[in-house]
Amino acid sequence: YHICIFAFGQTGSGKTYTMDGPMQISKELAGVTPRSVEKIFSCVRNLESTQGWEFTLECSYLEIYQDEIRDLLSDRPTRDPFREPLQVKHTQDGKTVVVGAQVFHVTNAQQVEMLLRKAQANRVVGDNNANQNSSRSHTIFQLRILGRCSRSGDCVDGMLNLIDLAGSERLSVTGSTGSRLQEAKEINKSLSALADVISAIANGETHVPYRNSKLTYLLERSMGGGDCKMLMFCNVSPEPQHSGESLCTLRFANKVNQTNIGRPKGNTLVNLSRILEHQDEPE
Repeated sequence: YHICIFAFGQTGSGKTYTMDGPMQISKELAGVTPRSVEKIFSCVRNLESTQGWEFTLECSYLEIYQDEIRDLLSDRPTRDPFREPLQVKHTQDGKTVVVGAQVFHVTNAQQVEMLLRKAQANRVVGDNNANQNSSRSHTIFQLRILGRCSRSGDCVDGMLNLIDLAGSERLSVTGSTGSRLQEAKEINKSLSALADVISAIANGETHVPYRNSKLTYLLERSMGGGDCKMLMFCNVSPEPQHSGESLCTLRFANKVNQTNIGRPKGNTLVNLSRILEHQDEPE
């Protein structure tokens, strides 16, 4: 399957904590991303040792800042003014490629944890009246899972997208000015584009506006295909002064909850031996 798991909510509501957690403090407090990685590698080890599967796992970590895609695992600073923004390409065989982004082959959860720490250090953050450590970008951790079973000849090709969205902002609350104001405008614009896509899917519209933002265009084939699954955490702040934004978040959560992207078909399963048999047949 192609899976998207989002963390959505206003700035300061705990989205990054939900997705990452304080890994450097305690594994018991680890967030969705490290827990997912640990679970996947546990399943991989079990399938390889008991059922004849062989797996290859590849990961990347991207940031979308003011509608530009950046590689958080690059050794080149993300704020380098001479660094070209990365571009998304959808290939004819159904794959999505971010041209220029680094993709790392990983064999255990510890390798991924090191990459997560590097990405966290490179992410753009800033302060405002609502959050002293506000994420100013969306981040997308991608883990591609390729597997082949030597006994049956079957293979799988799946993608896990874990998205920590930048927080929605009300300027009357955050008091953003200058560069922070421009960041807030771009954040709210891309969140609105995401809402439009989800609304179009929910309403069964023939045209879904994936191209209206880099975020939705990047995730297009993991949001609207027949082999897709989506989950969203909606975070709210307990502070009374944020009740208006919390209500907006809950309304959006209700809309998402009513969205039906169709029953996933699991069409990533392919029997290689059958393909080879057909290839050997005369035309």
